[in-house]
Amino acid sequence: MVEATSRAQCPACNGTTLSLTSYNQSIPYFGEVLHTVVHCQACAFRHTDFMPLAQRDPARHTLSIKSAEDLTARVVRSNSGTYQVPELGFTATPTPASEAFVSNVEGVLERVRSAMLRARLLTDEPEKKRLLDERLAHLQEIVEGRRVATLVIEDPFGHSAILSDRVRAEPLTPEEAERLNPGRYVIDANDLR
Repeated sequence: MVEATSRAQCPACNGTTLSLTSYNQSIPYFGEVLHTVVHCQACAFRHTDFMPLAQRDPARHTLSIKSAEDLTARVVRSNSGTYQVPELGFTATPTPASEAFVSNVEGVLERVRSAMLRARLLTDEPEKKRLLDERLAHLQEIVEGRRVATLVIEDPFGHSAILSDRVRAEPLTPEEAERLNPGRYVIDANDLR
């Protein structure tokens, strides 16, 4: 394991006690990754992330959520993965600040709930609040097993997946992969030639 540490200015408090530590690590399913931890001693700001060091083929993983067992399926979402629950009209696309995570389907649905609750708090439009209330109720029925839903994860670099025997995994076409937002600026080695 190679480790490097440096100091910088904190984006939260502008102090100079921000430390950045990066090291290579092997993580199941992802393989070799660069793990980065940013921490400010002054204000306790913290950000952790990991970036896979190898690229895989673009892929889509789809799971129909029909049972309590489906809620326990492992979900690996890299910082370049887009996930969606079409029945809720919900899509989470990567941004430069996106973090990778390992969870289960129920944990992903909780992330969806949190995003919808934040959206509800931020809108002043009664129609949007009503629609979000309907979708939150629908989400609760999915978690309780009273409604079926679909979880889809697409990743242009193939690092995201739903790990279950009931998952339909398929390659993305080059056109489908191209339309996805990778979340970060990516330099393709082929572009440098």
